[in-house]
Amino acid sequence: MSLRMLLIVGAMFLVCGCAGRQAAQSDGATLAPPMSVKEYYEFCSALPTPGACISDPICLLYRKELAAAPADLRSCLAMCRQTYNALYVDNLTNGCGAILERAVDLCDQFCRRRDGA
Repeated sequence: MSLRMLLIVGAMFLVCGCAGRQAAQSDGATLAPPMSVKEYYEFCSALPTPGACISDPICLLYRKELAAAPADLRSCLAMCRQTYNALYVDNLTNGCGAILERAVDLCDQFCRRRDGA
């Protein structure tokens, strides 16, 4: 069951990752398109399995923070890290560490993609 779910989620990431526009950089590389708050939540949220972490409390908090994210990159990244630090202890002991790591990584991507960094 878990392997099947991972394959489905992996296929979704591959399909979703190929969609959208990409901007060219001067060195020929392409930039990922900006990530919306809705896309952030969809990437962050995971289907619960028996005995697994429920991602909604973590992802919903980040979603709320990103809806009012600071305009500059440095402040946005700092907000991601502050939210991570506030959630770290509780989610280290309840088995949600992996979800929290994914949430903060996606938050970082959100900030960088929004600013074209």
